[in-house]
Amino acid sequence: MELTEIIIKRDGKWYFGQAEMFRRNILNILASHIERQDDGSYCIRLGEDVNPITVEDVPFLATGYIEEEDGRIKLAFHDLQEMPLENELKLYLKGDVPYISFRWEADTRLTRGVYWKLSEFFDFRGEEIYIVPPERAAVQ
Repeated sequence: MELTEIIIKRDGKWYFGQAEMFRRNILNILASHIERQDDGSYCIRLGEDVNPITVEDVPFLATGYIEEEDGRIKLAFHDLQEMPLENELKLYLKGDVPYISFRWEADTRLTRGVYWKLSEFFDFRGEEIYIVPPERAAVQ
């Protein structure tokens, strides 16, 4: 399979050629092997195979908000990866589109629902906005 035909669209959906890749378990394997090159482009490294991919915006999309029984929060991604919110995160706004950092700076777009759910944890610091998870908010 030539992975150069893989495109992650602006809406977070993955395509192989013209066909949408909908099997989340496969997306999860591929997404967990994404690497960012020095020039800002992305590739998937599986063993010795390194193949460039096209990323229209960012490689990750947070689509879900999970509150654990102990009050901790995790974000669920379109590709089934999860990100626990254990530390404060800077929120990046590009126009009116919100982003956070997962592996690299501002590499994850938030869906509108996730953004609004996280807004209760916003800490405004001048021109910057941080997301402060509940357990850290109680300490500060």
